[in-house]
Amino acid sequence: MTRQSPSLSAAESKIRIPLRDLGLAPENLRFSEPADDRIGQLADTIAAAGVIIPPIVRAGRKNEQAYMALDGRRRRLALLALVERGVIDEDYGVECILAVGKAAQAAAIVLPNAETAPVHIASIIVAIGNLRKAKMDTAFISASLGYSELEVKRLEALAGVHPTVLTALRQGRLTLKQVRSFTRIADKKQQEQLAQSALDGHFQDYQLRNIVDTDRVTTLDNRFSLVGADRYIKAGGRLDVDLFGELPDGVLDPEILEQVWRERIKPLVAKLQNKGLAVFVGPDAGYRAPDDFESLPYVIHATLPEAQRTARLQARDVVDEKLAALREVGLAADDAIDAIAEVLIARETHAAAALDNLTLGAVLLSPNAERGVDATFYTHPEVEADEALEDEEDEDEDERPGVSRAATVVDLVTPKAVVAVEGVSHSLHEVRTDLATRGLIRDLADNPGAALTAIVAQLFKLLALTTHTYHDESALTVSATKYSRGGMSPHPALDGEVRDRLAARREAYLASGQRPIGFVDALPHGEKMALLAELVAISLNAREARTSLLRHGARAEAAEIAALCDADLSVHWTPDQAFLSSHSKAQLMAMLVEMKVEDARAATLKKDELVTFVAEAAAERQWVPGSLAWSAKVEVDEPVEESAEDNGDISDGAEQAEAQSSQLAAETPETIAA
Repeated sequence: MTRQSPSLSAAESKIRIPLRDLGLAPENLRFSEPADDRIGQLADTIAAAGVIIPPIVRAGRKNEQAYMALDGRRRRLALLALVERGVIDEDYGVECILAVGKAAQAAAIVLPNAETAPVHIASIIVAIGNLRKAKMDTAFISASLGYSELEVKRLEALAGVHPTVLTALRQGRLTLKQVRSFTRIADKKQQEQLAQSALDGHFQDYQLRNIVDTDRVTTLDNRFSLVGADRYIKAGGRLDVDLFGELPDGVLDPEILEQVWRERIKPLVAKLQNKGLAVFVGPDAGYRAPDDFESLPYVIHATLPEAQRTARLQARDVVDEKLAALREVGLAADDAIDAIAEVLIARETHAAAALDNLTLGAVLLSPNAERGVDATFYTHPEVEADEALEDEEDEDEDERPGVSRAATVVDLVTPKAVVAVEGVSHSLHEVRTDLATRGLIRDLADNPGAALTAIVAQLFKLLALTTHTYHDESALTVSATKYSRGGMSPHPALDGEVRDRLAARREAYLASGQRPIGFVDALPHGEKMALLAELVAISLNAREARTSLLRHGARAEAAEIAALCDADLSVHWTPDQAFLSSHSKAQLMAMLVEMKVEDARAATLKKDELVTFVAEAAAERQWVPGSLAWSAKVEVDEPVEESAEDNGDISDGAEQAEAQSSQLAAETPETIAA
């Protein structure tokens, strides 16, 4: 019988030989041992992922097969088991490492395989991915390869990155830690672009960190220490635990975190207002003084009169004592607010100790990880004596300082939508609002006038109403993000159409060789308005992930936008199988009733058949469910004090927190969205 000559690899130590030419060397330490009962499991693993670690062989001697395995007895037995099953034949190519020389052969027999033939981690990651594609569960893979289940889950996540990422890892252009960061980027196209830049030698680690960390709220957020995990979860919030244990837990519902934090500080707001201070609430203290107030003057302690120095030092000692007491209580405790209030009052006394003719008039409360709440105090503006006398004559005796001044921010009245969510799961609610959002994107993109109104209103809300932004990458600080839902592809007839238009405009821009402002300025007015509509539309996001997290402000704006552009989802789409399959049979039958379809056969159909039946009926009638409309009935909550009975339409804790947050906004002269 003629033997196939092996094909040498570039390293000239790896060879690929047919299974028929692979024997077991008698010097193998387990030559005489029979096959164990886990060989079958190993065979299943090899069938799915191949031989991950190549056996080490020597050349065959007289009366031996062409190559004899010094290491890899169980792998060879598993391959022979696959031959018996008919999965492979004896011509199956096995990649091996040829040990040349007696020293190398001795080492192959005695030393562990990893020391003689290290396997690149990228090969293991690919193998794990192949096992998952073969429908093997985590426990089976763990038992087969000897990894812990947690490690297998981590390798599974690594196997899900774009292949270019693993290529860059194999070539040493990316580290394993960087590849772990790639798993946190949902957009595979973005993964590919970054990995290709690494292969081209242009990759910088900060680029990856910026993408992963941007807009990510974690438990290190300054608000979380006062709220605590228990209160956050009880209010309906969710946490995302990092699979690799490298990042702090992610806060998936930052709006709930904000609501609970504001609810916690309501007693502090009331206490400070009772002391005659105008109370402002903001994400941090890095702002200029609010309108009608001034920042505290710079104080040089040594230049103060002795009495003021003494008072200031005593006040500082009191602040330290109250902070020590707060640390003993702990921010998570229910009575932490009382301890924080004492700290704030002590700080107010300390701030006022260095003032001469000025008086404190306002305070900005902001989150602080160590103290729960930080306070920045402001004074009333300094006035001339004559002006002060006139003000005193005009001032009502019952007015308190700071409260008599007009609020510098107009509190928005947010309608609360009455949405029928009974019997609707969180996932179905998200599917519905996702599709309704995509439909509104399409309609808004076709109506430049409505888009112009929406963007101007947004700018007015951000700038005229003093909502703060944090981005400094552009001359204009208006931020925008394309709408997406996880890794789902755009809907071809809805937001996918808008994305296609923007892709065509991107190509035109690249061909023009101009900068963005020059390119847009050169467009005809009609094209410019169309581009505006498309850009505004693709940034729209009114999706709700849970029935308990109704975004009343976003929903109200979506309804107003839909009315402006006469949105009609049925013009572009009717319920398809992908949408209808998320519904139960009872919900599908209810759709038929809503369409006034009377057919006795519908009740006898299986789920898949009923989905097709409803889809066809909807297409014939150009019908969409009323649940996808943004014109739900709304009730306006006026910014006044409300009792629990007045909020009877709020169905769960998360919505109660939102209502209470609105009350807090009404009680304070200014609220700044975090």
